[in-house]
Amino acid sequence: MAKVLATVLCAALAFAAAVAVANARDHVVGGNNGGGWKVPAQPDALNRWAEATRFHIGDNLVFKFDGAADAVLEVTRDDYNHCGTGSPVATHKPTGGAATVPLTSSGYHFFVGAAPGSCDKGERVIVLVMSEKHSRRGQGFFAPVPAPAQSPLAAGLFQAPAPAPATGNAGRTAASGAVLIAAALLGAAVAGF
Repeated sequence: MAKVLATVLCAALAFAAAVAVANARDHVVGGNNGGGWKVPAQPDALNRWAEATRFHIGDNLVFKFDGAADAVLEVTRDDYNHCGTGSPVATHKPTGGAATVPLTSSGYHFFVGAAPGSCDKGERVIVLVMSEKHSRRGQGFFAPVPAPAQSPLAAGLFQAPAPAPATGNAGRTAASGAVLIAAALLGAAVAGF
């Protein structure tokens, strides 16, 4: 029985890990259509793209290159503001026409082009990575229930429609939580026999 329990728990953990990895996303810097790590037509184009995109820990930034020798420099805020390239935090060189940068911590990350003058022309981007608290993985089955927006009496008088079932990443996260609970209950039942 112990072997069955161990097998069930291992399978549940492997499934949960696979779901967490599946939630990670690759973001092509500048977008899939016409994006790429190059001087943009409009100097603020890369930052407008970044402002419209949600980045989470575990995601990757994919910097696609046009073929010219270039690199992506991860820099401090001050170096970003002054287009300083002399002491980068990290240098990401392309392999096969792209450089992939894993986002491993929350907060602001600053990137500039390594080619002389490219940063001044707009080849730079600020990426805000959401904290674990605001992560996709922090939502779903075990997420805290929000407080009611109105009093219980008013809620009874003005009944709101039921929320739609969770879909997409939230649904997968909820499903993985439910699978873990089901596996634990099954394991407890097997161990009890």
